[in-house]
Amino acid sequence: MNRCLDILAALLGLLILVLILPVVALLIKLDSQGPVFFRCKRVGLHGKVFDMFKFRTMYHRPEDIGPSVSPQGDPRVTTVGRVLRRLKLNEFPQFINLLKGDMTLVGPRPESPDLAALYPPEAQKIFTVKPGLIGPNQILGRNEEELYPPGADPQKFYLEVILPQKLPIDLAYIQDRSLLKNLKYLLLGIWVTIAGAISRQHLWHNRSQIFLFLMDTSFCVISLALAHFLRFDCQVPSLCLAHLYPLLLWAVLVRLPIFIACGFYYVLIRHLSLYDIKKVIKGVALASGALVVVAYFLGLTSNYSRGVFVIDWFCLTTFLVGYRALAKKLYLRYKRQPGAAAVKKPVLIWGAGDCGELCLRFLQKEQQPAYEIIGFIDDDPKKRGKRLGGVKILGDRHQLHIIRQLFKVEQVFIAVANVSAPALQQMLDLCRQANLQAQPFLDRCFLPGQTPIVASAPANGYNPAATAGEKQQAC
Repeated sequence: MNRCLDILAALLGLLILVLILPVVALLIKLDSQGPVFFRCKRVGLHGKVFDMFKFRTMYHRPEDIGPSVSPQGDPRVTTVGRVLRRLKLNEFPQFINLLKGDMTLVGPRPESPDLAALYPPEAQKIFTVKPGLIGPNQILGRNEEELYPPGADPQKFYLEVILPQKLPIDLAYIQDRSLLKNLKYLLLGIWVTIAGAISRQHLWHNRSQIFLFLMDTSFCVISLALAHFLRFDCQVPSLCLAHLYPLLLWAVLVRLPIFIACGFYYVLIRHLSLYDIKKVIKGVALASGALVVVAYFLGLTSNYSRGVFVIDWFCLTTFLVGYRALAKKLYLRYKRQPGAAAVKKPVLIWGAGDCGELCLRFLQKEQQPAYEIIGFIDDDPKKRGKRLGGVKILGDRHQLHIIRQLFKVEQVFIAVANVSAPALQQMLDLCRQANLQAQPFLDRCFLPGQTPIVASAPANGYNPAATAGEKQQAC
């Protein structure tokens, strides 16, 4: 009877597998190199080792890297792999093992050989039954990877904490198995698989990405509707209006997967950069082109104004870029660290180059200790009076005294690349003579291929111990 249920479940599961295989396989291949399926060794009935099938969720390597267990945040897991694991879609190929008879529908989850060898003698009874596609521990600990504390040794934590909790549950199931109990676990397993895909912790940790996703979904609808009203001066013809409603649905279905593939939702709002903005612009253009193609093949563009799609593309690009920039500005304004509202300390940056620009960007972050960037000093006469990042280049090293008295400057950050140790020491001495605190930015500022130069002696008023916290934060 159990074998008949296994075969029926396997056939149904393989039918679903065939339906989702093209999409999942394409996502896996686009995400990283390697095979679509992953075969891993597992211990089955009477200790026999078999190959268990899964969709590949880790980067492919010819040799095994890392422990058999995988905690949350495992760097071996790919971007698509995290989604497959969260939805449990990576487990679908195990219906092949179910059909072959390596596994049964309900039973203890199969263990890897290296961990099974560490089972205590009383737990060897687990291997007297077939491992299951759904097990009691899978229901009680659906998202096991979230149990691992940060920084813990995954394999040690599994053997010392998680495994001692799992073994009694599996042994109790083996002692009292029945068809009715299997049906109960089957229904609970299906429910937990669906309901446990999103946990409270998962939602909280990804709240900014969820916000972006929901906002993008809304603007996909708003921009397309707005494009129709703008194109037809708020009097949309009945034919176009009839096409609008299916287009709104397709706008969401076509664009959002492209947005996800373009990496719209792997950015921290507070660190939104020009690179992310460019990615949004390219992603919207690609998604808008895909929508036109889909609309054409569905016959939704016949006797239709093509200008609607151009206006829609422009509006959506403006909306997505605009609200992201606004969200970053609001975050930096209301999430600044304690003390950010204190009186700003006037400082100079020595060096109007790439390193100076990096120093400027760091010091201007509102969540960092607040500074007022008075200006740059640089010995290149061609830079005099120009601006870098909106900040004026005031003069050179010979005008430090004047600048200090004129602007009440207290400190200088030295951010000069490719500087020799004697030259750096001379800069520190000049700052000391001008009664200015001097701090080499990050204690090192060099270009690729150059040797970092570290200050050999502090200037007057520069206390390395006092600024260690800032330097560590900068790194």
